[in-house]
Amino acid sequence: MKKNRCAWITGVAAASLVVLGASAARATDGAGIYEQKCKMCHSIKGVGGKMAKTGGPLDGVGSKRDEAWLRAYFAEPKSKIPNAKMPKISLSKEDWDAVIQYMLSLK
Repeated sequence: MKKNRCAWITGVAAASLVVLGASAARATDGAGIYEQKCKMCHSIKGVGGKMAKTGGPLDGVGSKRDEAWLRAYFAEPKSKIPNAKMPKISLSKEDWDAVIQYMLSLK
């Protein structure tokens, strides 16, 4: 019984590490997508593109918004912020998942 319990705990711990690792990998992928698609109009830690003042800083967005809010905003920016300047951007579900994980990591 004790061996089975230890094996179960080890399995749960390993699965947790895989999930955490996958989230970290998606956040890393999201950082790359941010660099390519978002940085032009946004900044992080004061570093942004030519139009960074238009979109503004994203520092701390992961502390201010949750996943559901970000998904709704990215799908339809004006649904969350009526005067939003952000255009709808076409990305795959996987890319949006990565961007959202990256945004949530910005705390």
